[in-house]
Amino acid sequence: MRTTREGDTTSAEHRPLSGPTVGADLPRDTIGDTQPTTRRTLTVETLYHSGPILTMVEQDDAPEAVIVRDGRIAFVGPLDDARARLGADAAEVDLAGRALMPSFIDSHGHLLQHGALAALVDLEHATSIDDIVAAFRERLDQRDADDRSPLIGAKYDPNLLAEGRHPTRFDLDAVSTALPVFALHRSMHVAVGNSVLVDGAGLTAETPDPEGGRFGRTADGTPDGYVEEHPAMAAFAATLDPNGSGGLLPGGAADPSTAVSLAVQDYLRHGITTAQEGAADPTGIGDLVGVARSGGIGLDLVCYPVVQSGTVAYDAHPDFAGEYVGGLRLGGYKMILDGSPQARSAWMSEPYAAIPGDECPGCAYPIHSAEQVETYVREVAAQGRQLIVHCNGDAAAELWVSTVERVGAEVPALLEVRPVMIHAQTVRDDQLERMAQLDMIASIFSVHTWFWGDVHLRNFGPERGRRVSPARSALDRGVRITLHQDSPVTPPDMLLTIWAAVNRISRAGRPVGLEQRISTWEALRAVTTGAAYQYGEEETKGLIREGMRADLVILSGSPLTTVPQDLRDLEVLTTIKDGEVVFEA
Repeated sequence: MRTTREGDTTSAEHRPLSGPTVGADLPRDTIGDTQPTTRRTLTVETLYHSGPILTMVEQDDAPEAVIVRDGRIAFVGPLDDARARLGADAAEVDLAGRALMPSFIDSHGHLLQHGALAALVDLEHATSIDDIVAAFRERLDQRDADDRSPLIGAKYDPNLLAEGRHPTRFDLDAVSTALPVFALHRSMHVAVGNSVLVDGAGLTAETPDPEGGRFGRTADGTPDGYVEEHPAMAAFAATLDPNGSGGLLPGGAADPSTAVSLAVQDYLRHGITTAQEGAADPTGIGDLVGVARSGGIGLDLVCYPVVQSGTVAYDAHPDFAGEYVGGLRLGGYKMILDGSPQARSAWMSEPYAAIPGDECPGCAYPIHSAEQVETYVREVAAQGRQLIVHCNGDAAAELWVSTVERVGAEVPALLEVRPVMIHAQTVRDDQLERMAQLDMIASIFSVHTWFWGDVHLRNFGPERGRRVSPARSALDRGVRITLHQDSPVTPPDMLLTIWAAVNRISRAGRPVGLEQRISTWEALRAVTTGAAYQYGEEETKGLIREGMRADLVILSGSPLTTVPQDLRDLEVLTTIKDGEVVFEA
């Protein structure tokens, strides 16, 4: 019997991945800094012991040992009993006080886009418009002189810029007036293009705003390059991506296998072994299918095609309609009803608070009409597929809930496959009570309180702003919750997400609705067994119980005994997928 002490780095098979521990400063998404993940197959049978074991079955469970055999949990219980069951060739892992628990399950994100954005100009850390221009110019200087492809950057946030505003076409013209220059907001719901893009789209003062979107304009109505929501962003698509190969990120196409590899490494180093591609168009689905067939995804990925691309994905890829194939399966469909609260494009029932530059705000607007939403819902319900729906504003939440009430009464299959409200940022208590009756899951973007809590207090005022991501209200009304990062909007850092849900502190150190805090146990359940339930995989994932898949994570300490303020300082030391070590720190 071989014994390994957790934390021993003497093995020739051990190769650490780089990446900082999240501390008091804004976490950096270091996806491009990681090295290839080393997969180290453990022996057929492995015993874990001598550390806290969080089964996630009951909070006070404290088994001494876990045996993994052939990728499954084979035993949970006393150490002496475990040793008596081991074969001669079994390995032991001495946790040495570290914590073992089920690995994390991402309930909403965009894995393919997360990997693709790694190839773009990084605007995440810009603190001024000059920084954005400089980042683009640096990339331009690195190019071959004959490279005429668009310059695309991602993850700028006007709330972090000294100017306190979005860049305009005139700012981006300082980068180039010969090449398309496109800056994507961190929310991925708004963007800015230079004059090459505005002129290429034929936008003028007379061009009307598209349904479900908006063009920014100067005082005389001339388009200023700002495009809000995907119907407006689509105006630039013909110039950015004339061949239509960039999927949901026009012009941002990257080799799919490279994009998937980069993203998977980042997810695994954060302890996530089940992830989501939560808005795939036919191109993206085809890319993922190709990766799955050629070598496998590298973790379990649940893919949701967007309904506006049609509801024929299952006909096109029937092999992926059931079990995972190469780590990929189709989970249902995705619909987007509104925009982003930090961009003030989430559809609200009451107007936003007035701020400088928007002294007479409205409620924003829906992406789809009520009639189109009902058509999509009925099409998906007729197929018996799960539907997950992006709702940031309470008006969007109302449209989704009321449509499910009406259609679900006629087509019970819609309710049986567990409808999901994605983000649920400003969902009201009366809506949560109705969601509980429908068994509708709220997948809550809890880390918003850290990244944009200060912005929400400004955008919505103190009463509504403090209530964003209302996890406590949801649980108290019997709504099942999951927690997510919506990567690449924020890094796939589940420990930061747990910390945010438990503490609700903004980047400026302000409390953001402390009455909406949930316990560490509740947060852990949301990202393990709760997320497994959302995917219909609760019988195989999310718990350490005999017969479950051995998807596990070893942490530097137990979250249940960690001071809540220090939860984000815990580290993922080892990630295990089906009994195989797929990441070691």
